[in-house]
Amino acid sequence: MTSSPAILAAYAALLVTVLLTPYASLCSALRQKRCRFSNWGVLCAVLLVGASILTVARGGAVPLLCTALLLPLVGLGTGAILGGVTAVLLFATVTWWTDYPQLSVIAGIIFFLLGLTAGLLPRWKALVVTGDRNPPLLWGVLLCLLIGLGAGLVTTPFEALDPLYTAWHHWSALLAPVEAWRGGGIPYRDFPIQYGLGPTTLLMASCGDDCWRGMFYTAIATNALYFATLAGCTIILTERSTRGVRCLALVALFCACFIWTGFPIQLAGPAITPAVAGLRFLSISALLFYILLAEQRKFRRDWIGHAIWLVDLCWSPEAAFFGTAIWWPYLALRDAADTQDGRAALFMLVRGGMRGAVALAASICCLAVILLLLSNGSATFQDFLAYISHPPGMVPIKPTGTIWIGLASIMLAIAILAKQGLAPPARRSYVCLLGFVAASIYYLSRSHDNNILNLFPLLVLVLLAILAGVDHVGASARGFIKAFVHTMLAAMVAFIATFNFAPWQEGLERVGLNLGPARMISRWTPTRSGGLSILPHDAVAGLDYLRDRNAGMVMLFDDYRVIPRNFSGTAWTSVNNVANFEPLPGAMIVDYIQRGAAAYQRPGWILVGPGFSAWALAFRTAYDVREEKAFGRYRAYYLVPRLSSVAGQSDRLAALALDRAKPKIKR
Repeated sequence: MTSSPAILAAYAALLVTVLLTPYASLCSALRQKRCRFSNWGVLCAVLLVGASILTVARGGAVPLLCTALLLPLVGLGTGAILGGVTAVLLFATVTWWTDYPQLSVIAGIIFFLLGLTAGLLPRWKALVVTGDRNPPLLWGVLLCLLIGLGAGLVTTPFEALDPLYTAWHHWSALLAPVEAWRGGGIPYRDFPIQYGLGPTTLLMASCGDDCWRGMFYTAIATNALYFATLAGCTIILTERSTRGVRCLALVALFCACFIWTGFPIQLAGPAITPAVAGLRFLSISALLFYILLAEQRKFRRDWIGHAIWLVDLCWSPEAAFFGTAIWWPYLALRDAADTQDGRAALFMLVRGGMRGAVALAASICCLAVILLLLSNGSATFQDFLAYISHPPGMVPIKPTGTIWIGLASIMLAIAILAKQGLAPPARRSYVCLLGFVAASIYYLSRSHDNNILNLFPLLVLVLLAILAGVDHVGASARGFIKAFVHTMLAAMVAFIATFNFAPWQEGLERVGLNLGPARMISRWTPTRSGGLSILPHDAVAGLDYLRDRNAGMVMLFDDYRVIPRNFSGTAWTSVNNVANFEPLPGAMIVDYIQRGAAAYQRPGWILVGPGFSAWALAFRTAYDVREEKAFGRYRAYYLVPRLSSVAGQSDRLAALALDRAKPKIKR
């Protein structure tokens, strides 16, 4: 997950704290409320001082335009102003690509208007009406689903080269195991799976004649479902809020799902990196939506929750962690709330933990049997957990980065949850907080500040849970916390003006509004006659030459770390992409090359760019080179699998060369 045991230990301590927080009320009752937290002013002061120190450490970089977020708080009292200031100081860290955002006049005006309008929504007189106790949930979810599908179909910004390449790189990582599986390889025997068996199976089922086209429609469908289920959660959480707050929350949620996850420095929408939205986190949003709906409607159909949890378990190791961290603690808390005294509640806590552990162990055993059957008895835990043991692109945590937005929100949520205790409203706050904290393991695996931005959709639910529980807060801090939440949500809307919209401008000038994947994916089959290409001329020349010779699937190993889109041919090796295999140890890569040679028994071409000769050397451990051709700085090799390969000095040298060629992690 991450190279630092200390960070993992801190995360484990945070997770345990959240898990046990509702039971703090039992401690308070048993000790005559001696350990009950009551000094909300201290907590608010800590947040304000911490945000101020963070700002000083960052060099005081807070856009002056942020005053637009504070103007709606005028007249609400000093506490509200301080809460808004705290939120602004923390939120200023989101522009990780620059400490001092330079906005054009137009962008500055848009920022100001968005911030002011969003900030005024909770105070807008026409909307300051108690929210509907029974909001139109079904129609709201369906409308958001349609909005999500429509937003996902737009591919205008992919006319620009930068987002086009970023999407190609990320899509290649998702489709690499799909192509290997379609060619006849066996998962966890011939190749590892980075994003889990669930997404890979879904993408394979959606391939049809073109996996890249299927990938597009799968991504927009899962992203739309992700948005719709989160919108359902938002409507439920704001049932006692004003309509203005609900409107602000839904607008912020849309921005979080379709703009913040769209890579701000090359803004193109969540399709640019499908693995940061629905394909990864739909398992969380679906489970949260079911739990919140069950709590609102007061029904118990646990088989639905069990079914979602089982899907999570099979989806990916990450999703299994998400589902387990939410579902079983929720059941334990619900059972504890049904008891009459503290000891019985603690017993239910222990029983719930044991029940979850037994269910998890039994399910893991069943999953292991399925994987063994799927891999003909050859899968190992090393293969299954390859990317957990060797996560791609590890980055150390930035001490002055976006992590403090999440930590500050978690602190407030824990404090409110402790006051709610075992009361029924606590269960809503509990699962929303657990969902966000569980998803944060994604940030630890690759601690880039942008990964916190990808978690904003789940952060919206935490902020709304804080707002729903604000009645448990002392009167002196209530204004601070309300303003903190409102300003955070408004900032999610306003700060999109700091993003790079140049790809949209370029796309609109070139083709206007473009829908569907046709133009985008066609440029991932580069040709010399196809105009401006992402790949170097030598690489395009090599791919063109091999395509004219009907070479089938050509594997490209160069600095771009992508899979060329092929119209024909069958996979002949499972090691088909630098990005997927580069994080793994060299010996493991060589082993997968040799397993693929034995499994596929097909010849094929590789095209190797400068600096990647170690990959050609690794293939020579299992293949004979029958033909070799140069294309400038690129070289193509026609490889034929040997009937047998014997481990020896050449394997060790090839593995060592791969390890030496890996990019160094910056500390």
